[in-house]
Amino acid sequence: MKANEKAFLHFLEGSDKHFIIPVYQRNYDWKREQCEQLFCDLIEIIDNNFRNHFMGSIVSIYYYDEAGREYLIIDGQQRITTLSVLLLAMYNLLDKGEIEATFKKEQIKEDYLVNKYLEREKKIRLKPIKEDNEAFLTLFDNDEDYFVNNSHITENYKYFCSKLKECEKSIDDIFDAIKRLFIVEIELKQGEDNPQLIFESINSTGLSLTAADLVRNFILMGLTDKDQKNYYEKYWNKIEKNTNYKVSDFIRHYLTFRERKIPKQDSVYISFKKYTWNYRLNTEDLLKELLEYSKYYNRFALLNEPDTDLNEVLERINKLNITVSYPFFLEIYSDYTQGVITKEDLKEILLLVESFSFRRSICDVSPNALNKIYMTLGREIKNHPDYKENYVAILKYLLRKKKGSQRFPEDKEFAEKFMSKDIYNSKNCSYILEKIENFGSLEKIDVENLLMSNELTIEHIMPKNLSDQWIKDLGVNWRSVHENYLNTIGNITLTAYNREMSNKNFNQKRMMENGFNKSKLFLNEHLKKTPRWNEGTIKRRATILKDASLKIWMYPCTKYISSMDISPVYLLSDEHNFTGEKISSFIFSGRERKVVSWKKLYEYVARELYMIDPSKFKLFINDNDFTTAKNKKYISELEADLRSPIKINESLFLEGNLGTNYITENIRKMMKKFGISEDELTIKLQKETKTLEEFNYMESEEAEPNTM
Repeated sequence: MKANEKAFLHFLEGSDKHFIIPVYQRNYDWKREQCEQLFCDLIEIIDNNFRNHFMGSIVSIYYYDEAGREYLIIDGQQRITTLSVLLLAMYNLLDKGEIEATFKKEQIKEDYLVNKYLEREKKIRLKPIKEDNEAFLTLFDNDEDYFVNNSHITENYKYFCSKLKECEKSIDDIFDAIKRLFIVEIELKQGEDNPQLIFESINSTGLSLTAADLVRNFILMGLTDKDQKNYYEKYWNKIEKNTNYKVSDFIRHYLTFRERKIPKQDSVYISFKKYTWNYRLNTEDLLKELLEYSKYYNRFALLNEPDTDLNEVLERINKLNITVSYPFFLEIYSDYTQGVITKEDLKEILLLVESFSFRRSICDVSPNALNKIYMTLGREIKNHPDYKENYVAILKYLLRKKKGSQRFPEDKEFAEKFMSKDIYNSKNCSYILEKIENFGSLEKIDVENLLMSNELTIEHIMPKNLSDQWIKDLGVNWRSVHENYLNTIGNITLTAYNREMSNKNFNQKRMMENGFNKSKLFLNEHLKKTPRWNEGTIKRRATILKDASLKIWMYPCTKYISSMDISPVYLLSDEHNFTGEKISSFIFSGRERKVVSWKKLYEYVARELYMIDPSKFKLFINDNDFTTAKNKKYISELEADLRSPIKINESLFLEGNLGTNYITENIRKMMKKFGISEDELTIKLQKETKTLEEFNYMESEEAEPNTM
């Protein structure tokens, strides 16, 4: 085995070379996202005049046959295939005269794509596995009528053709950038090296680089040795310590706040690179900002807030484990540091976040919407021109306006759920009991630590296992009482004597030495005055604790009236009936678009999904989920098949003659088949009152679509 650093094009060169993708390899699966990243890398090489750009290793084993050297590609097929497709796109466009270059186009074809003196079957240098090879071969004929559909190779070729034609950079510059791509070529010797063992060692046993590792290298690698050491000590090492070495998580929250878009867990590094390119950030300025925000992160995420009052609230918030709020916290801490809000404002905001999150958990509101809420909440506040004077009031106003799965549960909903919910088995049980116990008291009891040390335990007043006396005391409906109320707030308390109480009847628990009558806990105050325990007394105690909870986790009250038109906002997952509603815009893939109709929403979302994976989208044509009850298709390759066709591409159309709920349901199905959560689509409605005619139209609109 030998390894050499080599220019990628030099690796391809050689009149007798062939590159074979072994049949045991997976199909070629790079999609538009990876091709987009490669093209961005080439533009970056041009813009920054990089001498070279490392693109990984390529592992191969070669042997000789009558046609020359054949290289079996063990690792690196995605890169070889993609760059070959890009080179072929360049050649074909030059050949058709659609683009121009100063170099001879034959250089691309004859040096890197074909062996011109061999017959066609052996002429092409690269041979992917069967299905991919068929698609690759058709590209050489440069006739779109014969291209293989439903192939990543074909779709990526079309993408590169489009980018090359619209790109501001010359083809000469792009070709020159490709020349600067470098690899490490690892050559295995036939009969001596075991390619399977090499492949396994490359792809399994090593520890993958984290997003933080990649970001650190990206920031520091281009600097001089002196600057690398200086910036590492001055900034990066401090960032690591401030985040307790959870830099990847911190950067993801930072990007969510800055971009108003949540990076995928496995795309943090790529998102960070795009962020720095988009804003052309100076290295030291970027590090200064990251360091500053890491200090905020240290205060709220690691509970190192120097102000005791604020830290106490943050401790409770961290117990609720709502890390999705961290992008918003980065923003409010920045505003606090800059004097936009006061300490009292910050505390009130944190209390609002606590109440908002807790009420939603009690009411079983899906938590999936929270990341979107906290992603944009700061921007929503600052959209108001008077936000500096009314920061907290605007926040309250906005939270009260949230609908569906984004809502702040009101008192009635919260009270009903709080009294009936299984509190005992809730992950927040100790948090709830501690908050109620310390409500309005200057002497705070550290319930959680006392529970951990077994100095306090959580007690069922009516026990899990009922004695004959308990059955008698509960009355004829004892079974339903036990079943309905055992784990609810009305029947749960704290005691230091759980073992002694055991299954004793209620009066014994109350009157025994160190029983409820002697307890100093607020949670047991009502029990001192209660002579018996049954359904009625459980409900009365639950009502008392419910009344306290409404004051502890308060619903926001404000007299603020916005001068802005706040449109109703829903996630697709809310399953709201949009019939008769008018759409104003939607957010998908981190981008907001204004639309004039539901049909336009359908068109835009479908096109976005098609661009993600055209092959997968085309499978919908024969999918029964996109066929009406009358066996008419919602999706077709023929425009004439549909009454009101929406064009996705030259050979793919959607039926546009659909009611609103049929459109949203089809979008749900498409997103599900792409593995995309319905929470990824946000819909904003126009703020209008329905007229009588619109209400009449609602009924007719939801009929089966009249397809041809």
